[in-house]
Amino acid sequence: VRRFALGRRGGMLARVLHGARPALSVARARLPGHACASFRQMCATTARSAPKSLLEAGQVDAGFYQGTLLLGAVLAGSQLIPQDTQVDALKALTKGFRALGLSEERIPDKVLLNDFVKKNALAAQNVLLASPTFYFLFSFITGQSVAVSCVRAITGTMRIVPFMGLFYGAFACLAPFAVQAYMQYGGKSYEESVTGASIALMLGGFVFVEAIVELRGCGVTFAQMTLSSFAVFVPALVGRLAAGVLTQQSKVGQEFVPLVPAAWETGAEWQQRVYATSRALCIDMDFLTTAAGTSVFQHILNAVTFVLLSRGSKATLGDIGKFLLFGVNNTVLSGLTQTMRTFFMRTLFGLSWNMASSQKWSTPAFDRAIAGEAAKPKKEYAAAQARGPSASGALRYDDPDIDFARGMPRPARHAAM
Repeated sequence: VRRFALGRRGGMLARVLHGARPALSVARARLPGHACASFRQMCATTARSAPKSLLEAGQVDAGFYQGTLLLGAVLAGSQLIPQDTQVDALKALTKGFRALGLSEERIPDKVLLNDFVKKNALAAQNVLLASPTFYFLFSFITGQSVAVSCVRAITGTMRIVPFMGLFYGAFACLAPFAVQAYMQYGGKSYEESVTGASIALMLGGFVFVEAIVELRGCGVTFAQMTLSSFAVFVPALVGRLAAGVLTQQSKVGQEFVPLVPAAWETGAEWQQRVYATSRALCIDMDFLTTAAGTSVFQHILNAVTFVLLSRGSKATLGDIGKFLLFGVNNTVLSGLTQTMRTFFMRTLFGLSWNMASSQKWSTPAFDRAIAGEAAKPKKEYAAAQARGPSASGALRYDDPDIDFARGMPRPARHAAM
């Protein structure tokens, strides 16, 4: 009677598990000998080398200190370097692109600075803001305590700072030339060329940088990485990048459109609440794409990452397959639970990333450079004041009688005539 009742309560799920049990048993039997034990048991065998403090368990290592110093230097520079100097640097950057052959006819200065330099700078900032959520959840769903997961959220984020700088910096430098090539040789529009160039760059090498970013952020050392693991990791990462990085990168600077209809803003009370929640959490179609579209690929990436952390260079494809099917505890229930945890992880991370990408960040230096406003250092103020007001009665920074580059009045050319 109890079996019959359980069968009725379990319904289709019970039948599926009952039918799949023989196949799963065969799969487990064919795994390598060391795979008969759960990952928790394998980790327990190395208890003597287990971390002895919260800092060790939280992976506070040299990579964390390097990333922290680099990020601190960038933040200090953004605050201490005068805005005029930043504008001059952006203008010098555009001249550097032109010197290297980037056509102003196809990609004007404003487009170059806005669509490539500014957008990638903000994309790097947004992914760093969302990264603590990712690394906390990865540690937590793979069995770490809340305290350890909190520390790893910080250390993982700091560890990826140099690689994120390389990733988005190189993308900002190479993408304009790739777009120009698509426009020149493919005869495509600018919008089509941007999409094609982004995909080509991702598949042409940036995906390997992203792989190192994620593995290092989760605590995997270079010594633990193997070629066989990359053979699984990289294809899964390509799928996730298509639904994650490219989606969020293209979203930067665009107007936020809630997932629910705009009419709900003035509809019934419950509709207004749903609309307000959707706007507050920045829930739109890009959020669904980022969260749901990347969960399957993320489950594979989590498997590779956790196996490398557990077994290092001894990891095999069988270990990865075992984690995908049976999770941390080597059971069917553990495998299903791990899949649901991954979806939960991607949902929260996608939410935090989507919220960061939906913000209107203040970028005065970029805005001035994009608008073509000339920089006005203090020496120019002094020169203008020494020269006195122009014919219009006000200090003008485009006054032809003032050499702003040298910070002094120009020679009086009309006096020699």
